[in-house]
Amino acid sequence: MITGGTSGIGYAIAERFLQEGADRVILVGRSYKRLQNAAFRLEDSPAVASCSDSDVATRAPEEDNQEKGERELDMTRIQPNGTLVNSSDKVDLLVGDVSDVGSWVRELEKEMQSVDILVNAAGISLSSILPKTEPGDISQTLRTNLEGAMLTSRALVRAAIRSRMKNRKNTETKPPSKCIINVSSLLAVKGGTGAVPYAASKAGILGLTRSLTVEAANSLRDVVIRSNAIVPGYIETPMIADFSDGETSRLKETIPLRRFGDPREIADAAVFLAQNEYANNCVLNLDGGLSAV
Repeated sequence: MITGGTSGIGYAIAERFLQEGADRVILVGRSYKRLQNAAFRLEDSPAVASCSDSDVATRAPEEDNQEKGERELDMTRIQPNGTLVNSSDKVDLLVGDVSDVGSWVRELEKEMQSVDILVNAAGISLSSILPKTEPGDISQTLRTNLEGAMLTSRALVRAAIRSRMKNRKNTETKPPSKCIINVSSLLAVKGGTGAVPYAASKAGILGLTRSLTVEAANSLRDVVIRSNAIVPGYIETPMIADFSDGETSRLKETIPLRRFGDPREIADAAVFLAQNEYANNCVLNLDGGLSAV
């Protein structure tokens, strides 16, 4: 399950997991239209197309046109929070605003039953110095970036406990670990201007990662939940799309590698954290060396 999976880092991670052979990914987002667009892009990518070539080869052109029309019509529908939509045999869509998880937490926990890896990649950033930032914008940033990650992690833990209780008679098979991957930010550990609420929320993500690592080990019997974090620097995503050319050039000059990162490079780290069973409270800096400056 990947929050913020419709674009940027979240989308790159979803695509990479499919390439690595994930049985299914669940994209979570508040906009059904954006979720559908992301799903169509994933289904047209080599990660999924290679799994369904035989099906495509036997389809008539009119079938493709009919399906396209049905998809376009479906995208106009409004779906309430907590609605799960099966887009394909590889991609499911869970409509939900992570800043308001409390209103659809039961649906979230239900879908979390089958989840082995949770990626908290949803995030918003509003550029403004703190004295000029509206209180509502501060709350929205904290709810989306931090509270949302906390509540989705809570849902995974609760689902894992329920699953273990149902299967407690089967003592021969040890369940695989669950893995939480939190996407933080370089601003969590390196000061900046114009992003105080964002920086605070992403610093909280690192606290969430550390505390859940210890709490899960001390309080969850027979349930292994690993909690890790990725700390990206400046990555080529929609979040930096509004930077001016001058600002972009100036920032790149401060990075030892003299460039911004690619979302696929962040996806590489997510694969490592998901697969390595000894990765727990592992915090990976991917910032081109900027944290050393």
